[in-house]
Amino acid sequence: MFTVDPGPVRGEELDWRARAVCRDVDPELFFPTAVNGAALVAAERRALSVCRVCPVLEACRTWAIAEQPHGIAGGLTEDERRRARRAPSRRAGCTVLPAVVPGPSPRTDRAPVIAAGQTALTAGTDRGDIARALGVTRRTVDRWAAALVLPVGGSR
Repeated sequence: MFTVDPGPVRGEELDWRARAVCRDVDPELFFPTAVNGAALVAAERRALSVCRVCPVLEACRTWAIAEQPHGIAGGLTEDERRRARRAPSRRAGCTVLPAVVPGPSPRTDRAPVIAAGQTALTAGTDRGDIARALGVTRRTVDRWAAALVLPVGGSR
């Protein structure tokens, strides 16, 4: 005898949502109000830190790429989901994105780079040259220079 599977009973299809970590978090966290800059980056990091520990990240990511146009969802920002939607059409059969949400930069020992930059600053080296040589931004070099206490008449 032939039977037809009626599909998931109401609620079963949302089972992964019942196990999501974000159920116990204020939803506003996932819809940052900042438009750009450091405030947006900080807001996105707070939301992504919730996603990073979620046991249903893969299911949420699949749903988010297909269905969610706004905010942080599935451990992805709006721009990341937009790129993921376009990616399959260009690379059929490829995995869209890994299920691991990126954490802080793996570069944790910055002391040697900072010391090299400060040494170059005290020697009077051009800030742009320092930034290029050390692989940092000019703004970072400017912060190092501001933190230095140079002798009177020294180069900043």
